[in-house]
Amino acid sequence: MRYSGKLPNSPALVGAVALLAWLVFVAIRLIRLGEGDIGYFVLAGTDFTDSSAGLPLLEGAGYDGQFFHRLAVDPFDPDERVAGTVLDSTWRATRIGFPLVAWIISMSGISTAWSLVVVNLLAVGSLGYLGGHIARSANRHAGWGLLLPLYFGFTFSIARDLGEVVATAALVGGVLLATRRRYFLAGLCLSLAVLSRETVIAAVVLIGLTDCVTIIRGRRKWGSPDLVWLMPIIVAGLWQVIIVVRWDRGVFDIGAETGSLRAPGTALLDQLPEVFSRAYISADVLNAVHAIEVLVLLAITVVAMVSLFRVEHLSVVRSAFFGLVLMMLTTDVPVGIWTDRNDLRMFAGVYAIAVIILLQTKVRLHLLAVSVTVCTFAAALSFIAGA
Repeated sequence: MRYSGKLPNSPALVGAVALLAWLVFVAIRLIRLGEGDIGYFVLAGTDFTDSSAGLPLLEGAGYDGQFFHRLAVDPFDPDERVAGTVLDSTWRATRIGFPLVAWIISMSGISTAWSLVVVNLLAVGSLGYLGGHIARSANRHAGWGLLLPLYFGFTFSIARDLGEVVATAALVGGVLLATRRRYFLAGLCLSLAVLSRETVIAAVVLIGLTDCVTIIRGRRKWGSPDLVWLMPIIVAGLWQVIIVVRWDRGVFDIGAETGSLRAPGTALLDQLPEVFSRAYISADVLNAVHAIEVLVLLAITVVAMVSLFRVEHLSVVRSAFFGLVLMMLTTDVPVGIWTDRNDLRMFAGVYAIAVIILLQTKVRLHLLAVSVTVCTFAAALSFIAGA
């Protein structure tokens, strides 16, 4: 039944609300912990960054935001030290999408540190707009689209200048454009998604495999729909060649020291008992929040998976979802991808496509909305308190 309530049914308003909500989070964190210095979000460490960067420095390794900052200063400079920062691995250059957009934004005259935050805020606002559009197209109120930008994993990404928000916004934009038959623009968006977070390639590859099977079976010929998956693969491949040539990077240097692929479901089955153990949950309130987040993410994924078999969805949505779920089940990191409170951000794509699927069903989403909101609010509080 079509929505007929009094609240404005506007995707633009949903985008503005999402932008404002995350802007409040950024502002409070900036004042509370950064003392007004936006460079704090970079979390630069003395192991890789020196004082010439003009950033607040922490003793030790710092975090990944310092490498995005270095790339955003000059995305194409292969020198060992740029903007006071040395990359811990040239593998970092594969995630050029987010810093490239920040570099473009910085041409307006704002500092690189500010541009990284601005890009993430624009991306999360875009997710709100896209979510509102998807919800309204499914005869729900546009406000349900807030589920897209409310992912709890985004708190970590926005608080530390990381690329998952841009990757997810580009992924959702690409999938939505593909369903509207805007194939070239869809390919551009998915290219940005892959260059911002390499795991998105799983969605692109499965979309491509599905299309190839359709072509082989004679259901259609090669054509513009194949730009959706061909463009991202070509763009990512060309960028890899550039990195190998200009950055003196080995062809087989894929950053394996930071992650690995395992048999599907192995990491999940190995690590879930620890996540839900009494010892883990009682050790820290943030561990308890993390356990709830894992439960919510898995519940959303399962419900979306079941819904795929009940409601007719376009091929690109199904393929993207199955590809990302497969990546979620095979990816691991040395500290344990399910036990590390930081790494649920890696599954933002799975969450986003699952939400798209659920918005297009008749499933009541009230419990989901409450659960996600509580988890996101708790995660945001932890970063405001000092995480």
